Amino acid sequence: MDNALLLSLSNQMVARRTMEVIANNIANMNTTGFKRESPVFEEYLVEVDVQGELGSSKEQLSFVRDALAVHDMSSGVLTTTGNKFDVAIEGDGFFAVSTPGGTRYTRNGNLGLDDTGRLVNSSGHPVLDDGGAEIVFTPEETQILIARDGTISTEQGIRNKLQVVGFENPQALKLIGNSLWETDDTPIPVAGNVVAQGMLEQSNVQPVVEMVRMMETLRSYQSSTELLNAGEELSRRAVQKLGEVRA
Repeated sequence: MDNALLLSLSNQMVARRTMEVIANNIANMNTTGFKRESPVFEEYLVEVDVQGELGSSKEQLSFVRDALAVHDMSSGVLTTTGNKFDVAIEGDGFFAVSTPGGTRYTRNGNLGLDDTGRLVNSSGHPVLDDGGAEIVFTPEETQILIARDGTISTEQGIRNKLQVVGFENPQALKLIGNSLWETDDTPIPVAGNVVAQGMLEQSNVQPVVEMVRMMETLRSYQSSTELLNAGEELSRRAVQKLGEVRA
Protein backbone atom coordinates (compact mmCIF):
# COMPACT_ATOMS: atom_id res chain seq x y z
CA MET A 1 0.00 0.00 0.00
CA ASP A 2 1.19 3.55 -0.74
CA ASN A 3 3.04 5.17 2.18
CA ALA A 4 0.77 8.21 2.13
CA LEU A 5 -2.25 5.93 2.56
CA LEU A 6 -0.59 4.13 5.49
CA LEU A 7 0.14 7.43 7.20
CA SER A 8 -3.43 8.54 6.64
CA LEU A 9 -4.78 5.32 8.16
CA SER A 10 -2.44 5.75 11.14
CA ASN A 11 -3.82 9.24 11.73
CA GLN A 12 -7.38 7.95 11.48
CA MET A 13 -6.67 5.34 14.15
CA VAL A 14 -5.36 8.07 16.44
CA ALA A 15 -8.44 10.20 15.81
CA ARG A 16 -10.74 7.25 16.48
CA ARG A 17 -9.05 6.41 19.77
CA THR A 18 -9.13 10.07 20.82
CA MET A 19 -12.83 10.27 20.00
CA GLU A 20 -13.53 7.17 22.12
CA VAL A 21 -11.80 8.73 25.14
CA ILE A 22 -13.60 12.06 24.69
CA ALA A 23 -16.96 10.31 24.37
CA ASN A 24 -16.29 8.39 27.58
CA ASN A 25 -15.39 11.63 29.38
CA ILE A 26 -18.61 13.28 28.25
CA ALA A 27 -20.65 10.22 29.22
CA ASN A 28 -19.23 10.45 32.75
CA MET A 29 -19.44 14.21 33.25
CA ASN A 30 -22.12 13.62 35.92
CA THR A 31 -20.41 10.61 37.54
CA THR A 32 -19.38 11.36 41.12
CA GLY A 33 -15.61 11.54 41.52
CA PHE A 34 -14.87 10.68 37.87
CA LYS A 35 -11.44 11.72 36.53
CA ARG A 36 -11.17 12.71 32.89
CA GLU A 37 -8.87 10.74 30.60
CA SER A 38 -6.47 11.82 27.88
CA PRO A 39 -4.93 9.40 25.37
CA VAL A 40 -1.15 9.29 25.01
CA PHE A 41 0.43 8.16 21.75
CA GLU A 42 3.98 7.22 20.88
CA GLU A 43 5.98 7.37 17.67
CA TYR A 44 6.53 4.13 15.76
CA LEU A 45 9.23 4.20 13.06
CA VAL A 46 9.14 1.87 10.07
CA GLU A 47 11.98 1.53 7.57
CA VAL A 48 10.81 1.39 3.95
CA ASP A 49 12.42 1.22 0.51
CA VAL A 50 12.10 4.36 -1.59
CA GLN A 51 12.70 4.38 -5.33
CA GLY A 52 14.37 7.54 -6.65
CA GLU A 53 16.23 8.73 -9.72
CA LEU A 54 19.49 7.40 -8.30
CA GLY A 55 18.04 4.04 -7.35
CA SER A 56 16.64 2.52 -4.19
CA SER A 57 17.24 3.99 -0.74
CA LYS A 58 16.04 3.48 2.82
CA GLU A 59 13.70 5.91 4.54
CA GLN A 60 11.96 5.92 7.89
CA LEU A 61 8.25 6.60 8.10
CA SER A 62 6.85 7.92 11.37
CA PHE A 63 3.59 6.32 12.47
CA VAL A 64 1.63 6.78 15.70
CA ARG A 65 0.29 4.09 17.98
CA ASP A 66 -1.79 4.09 21.13
CA ALA A 67 0.41 3.92 24.23
CA LEU A 68 -1.86 4.50 27.22
CA ALA A 69 -4.46 6.78 28.76
CA VAL A 70 -3.59 9.14 31.60
CA HIS A 71 -6.05 10.45 34.15
CA ASP A 72 -6.38 14.03 35.28
CA MET A 73 -6.31 13.59 39.05
CA SER A 74 -7.27 17.18 39.85
CA SER A 75 -10.21 17.57 42.22
CA GLY A 76 -13.73 18.17 40.98
CA VAL A 77 -16.13 20.72 42.41
CA LEU A 78 -17.65 19.81 45.78
CA THR A 79 -21.42 20.11 46.04
CA THR A 80 -23.56 20.01 49.17
CA THR A 81 -26.08 17.18 49.40
CA GLY A 82 -27.15 17.32 53.05
CA ASN A 83 -26.92 13.52 53.27
CA LYS A 84 -24.99 12.62 56.43
CA PHE A 85 -23.48 9.57 54.73
CA ASP A 86 -22.11 11.50 51.75
CA VAL A 87 -18.44 12.41 52.09
CA ALA A 88 -15.91 14.08 49.83
CA ILE A 89 -12.14 14.38 49.99
CA GLU A 90 -10.72 17.87 49.67
CA GLY A 91 -7.33 17.33 48.03
CA ASP A 92 -5.55 14.08 47.26
CA GLY A 93 -6.53 10.63 48.44
CA PHE A 94 -8.96 7.76 48.00
CA PHE A 95 -11.42 5.91 50.20
CA ALA A 96 -10.75 2.19 50.59
CA VAL A 97 -13.54 -0.35 50.01
CA SER A 98 -13.64 -4.13 50.29
CA THR A 99 -14.72 -6.08 47.20
CA PRO A 100 -14.75 -9.80 46.33
CA GLY A 101 -11.59 -9.12 44.30
CA GLY A 102 -9.78 -7.42 47.18
CA THR A 103 -9.38 -3.86 48.38
CA ARG A 104 -10.24 -1.20 45.82
CA TYR A 105 -10.15 2.58 45.96
CA THR A 106 -12.61 5.31 45.08
CA ARG A 107 -13.24 9.06 45.15
CA ASN A 108 -16.99 8.48 45.09
CA GLY A 109 -18.18 9.18 48.62
CA ASN A 110 -21.86 8.45 47.98
CA LEU A 111 -22.20 6.11 50.97
CA GLY A 112 -25.03 4.53 52.93
CA LEU A 113 -25.94 1.69 55.29
CA ASP A 114 -26.89 -1.82 54.23
CA ASP A 115 -29.33 -4.12 56.06
CA THR A 116 -26.68 -5.17 58.58
CA GLY A 117 -25.64 -1.61 59.46
CA ARG A 118 -22.40 -1.66 57.47
CA LEU A 119 -21.23 1.53 55.83
CA VAL A 120 -21.12 0.73 52.10
CA ASN A 121 -20.58 2.53 48.82
CA SER A 122 -23.21 2.88 46.09
CA SER A 123 -22.34 -0.62 44.79
CA GLY A 124 -22.83 -2.21 48.21
CA HIS A 125 -19.13 -2.74 48.96
CA PRO A 126 -18.12 -2.14 52.61
CA VAL A 127 -16.06 0.97 53.29
CA LEU A 128 -12.93 0.32 55.37
CA ASP A 129 -11.58 2.17 58.39
CA ASP A 130 -7.93 3.09 58.91
CA GLY A 131 -7.32 -0.36 60.37
CA GLY A 132 -8.71 -2.17 57.34
CA ALA A 133 -11.92 -3.26 59.09
CA GLU A 134 -15.53 -2.75 58.04
CA ILE A 135 -17.48 0.08 59.67
CA VAL A 136 -20.69 -1.13 61.33
CA PHE A 137 -23.34 0.84 63.22
CA THR A 138 -26.05 -0.39 65.58
CA PRO A 139 -29.72 0.54 65.03
CA GLU A 140 -29.52 2.86 68.05
CA GLU A 141 -26.80 5.00 66.47
CA THR A 142 -28.51 7.74 64.52
CA GLN A 143 -26.39 10.82 65.25
CA ILE A 144 -23.50 10.02 62.95
CA LEU A 145 -20.84 12.70 62.60
CA ILE A 146 -17.77 12.55 60.40
CA ALA A 147 -14.98 14.97 61.34
CA ARG A 148 -12.71 16.66 58.83
CA ASP A 149 -9.95 14.16 59.61
CA GLY A 150 -12.30 11.25 58.84
CA THR A 151 -13.05 10.34 62.46
CA ILE A 152 -16.57 8.92 62.88
CA SER A 153 -18.50 9.43 66.10
CA THR A 154 -22.03 8.68 67.29
CA GLU A 155 -24.00 8.84 70.53
CA GLN A 156 -21.70 6.08 71.73
CA GLY A 157 -18.56 8.13 71.21
CA ILE A 158 -15.77 7.77 68.67
CA ARG A 159 -16.38 4.69 66.53
CA ASN A 160 -13.96 4.56 63.62
CA LYS A 161 -11.90 6.63 61.25
CA LEU A 162 -12.29 6.49 57.48
CA GLN A 163 -9.27 5.11 55.66
CA VAL A 164 -8.00 7.73 53.23
CA VAL A 165 -4.86 6.78 51.31
CA GLY A 166 -2.74 7.99 48.43
CA PHE A 167 -0.17 6.52 46.06
CA GLU A 168 3.30 7.58 44.95
CA ASN A 169 2.27 7.10 41.33
CA PRO A 170 -1.49 7.76 40.94
CA GLN A 171 -1.21 7.03 37.19
CA ALA A 172 -0.53 3.39 38.09
CA LEU A 173 -4.15 3.13 39.25
CA LYS A 174 -6.43 1.28 36.84
CA LEU A 175 -10.09 2.25 36.58
CA ILE A 176 -12.18 -0.94 36.66
CA GLY A 177 -15.70 0.53 36.63
CA ASN A 178 -18.29 1.68 39.18
CA SER A 179 -15.89 4.46 40.25
CA LEU A 180 -13.42 1.87 41.59
CA TRP A 181 -9.67 1.80 41.02
CA GLU A 182 -7.20 -1.02 41.53
CA THR A 183 -3.42 -1.10 41.80
CA ASP A 184 -0.59 -3.34 42.99
CA ASP A 185 1.16 -0.34 44.56
CA THR A 186 1.23 -0.02 48.33
CA PRO A 187 -1.08 2.72 49.63
CA ILE A 188 0.42 5.46 51.78
CA PRO A 189 -1.23 7.79 54.31
CA VAL A 190 -2.31 11.17 52.97
CA ALA A 191 -1.14 14.14 55.02
CA GLY A 192 -3.45 17.09 55.47
CA ASN A 193 -6.45 15.58 53.71
CA VAL A 194 -9.85 16.93 54.66
CA VAL A 195 -13.05 14.88 54.64
CA ALA A 196 -16.22 16.91 54.14
CA GLN A 197 -19.45 15.35 55.42
CA GLY A 198 -22.66 16.00 53.51
CA MET A 199 -20.83 16.76 50.28
CA LEU A 200 -19.89 14.93 47.08
CA GLU A 201 -17.09 15.55 44.59
CA GLN A 202 -18.34 16.05 41.06
CA SER A 203 -16.57 14.86 37.92
CA ASN A 204 -13.65 17.07 36.82
CA VAL A 205 -14.77 16.80 33.19
CA GLN A 206 -15.39 20.21 31.57
CA PRO A 207 -18.02 19.63 28.86
CA VAL A 208 -17.08 22.72 26.83
CA VAL A 209 -13.42 21.67 26.70
CA GLU A 210 -14.36 18.14 25.66
CA MET A 211 -16.67 19.40 22.91
CA VAL A 212 -13.87 21.59 21.51
CA ARG A 213 -11.51 18.61 21.55
CA MET A 214 -14.15 16.52 19.82
CA MET A 215 -14.55 19.05 17.00
CA GLU A 216 -10.78 19.30 16.55
CA THR A 217 -10.50 15.52 16.40
CA LEU A 218 -13.35 15.31 13.91
CA ARG A 219 -11.63 17.84 11.62
CA SER A 220 -8.41 15.86 11.83
CA TYR A 221 -10.25 12.66 10.92
CA GLN A 222 -11.95 14.37 7.98
CA SER A 223 -8.60 15.66 6.70
CA SER A 224 -7.17 12.14 6.82
CA THR A 225 -10.19 10.81 4.98
CA GLU A 226 -9.75 13.42 2.25
CA LEU A 227 -6.08 12.49 1.90
CA LEU A 228 -6.98 8.81 1.75
CA ASN A 229 -9.60 9.43 -0.93
CA ALA A 230 -7.17 11.57 -2.92
CA GLY A 231 -4.56 8.81 -2.80
CA GLU A 232 -7.05 6.20 -3.93
CA GLU A 233 -8.18 8.42 -6.79
CA LEU A 234 -4.56 8.99 -7.84
CA SER A 235 -3.89 5.25 -7.86
CA ARG A 236 -7.06 4.60 -9.85
CA ARG A 237 -6.11 7.15 -12.48
CA ALA A 238 -2.57 5.75 -12.69
CA VAL A 239 -3.91 2.24 -13.30
CA GLN A 240 -6.35 3.59 -15.87
CA LYS A 241 -3.61 5.48 -17.75
CA LEU A 242 -1.34 2.45 -17.64
CA GLY A 243 -4.10 0.37 -19.18
CA GLU A 244 -4.62 2.90 -21.95
CA VAL A 245 -0.90 2.96 -22.82
CA ARG A 246 -0.69 -0.82 -23.03
CA ALA A 247 -3.81 -0.95 -25.18
